[in-house]
Amino acid sequence: MLLPETTKFADVQQILDEAVEQQDIGIHGPFWRGVSRDEFVVKEIFGCLILHQENETFNGPQSPLVKILRARIECGGGSFPQMPAGIFSPIAEEKIQTISDWIDAQCPE
Repeated sequence: MLLPETTKFADVQQILDEAVEQQDIGIHGPFWRGVSRDEFVVKEIFGCLILHQENETFNGPQSPLVKILRARIECGGGSFPQMPAGIFSPIAEEKIQTISDWIDAQCPE
């Protein structure tokens, strides 16, 4: 596992890409590709922000991205299955924790 202070946005993108075997997936597509870190942290999928922020501070465990990698979630008035869905295996908890820690570290570039 990478330490939060050494994890960068490119590492998060790599974790997500590896989870879907670099394929174009689902109806939301690979939303982490082709965007900057600043675009990613304000990204919405189906009307739901993917990162949770309180008092201008990002919170990893409360972020819908982290939650949906662990289990089904309710967000934006909808119910969504654990991701990645379909033919892909769930992401290992240590990698999900790396993403959560990166968010808690305020999403370093």
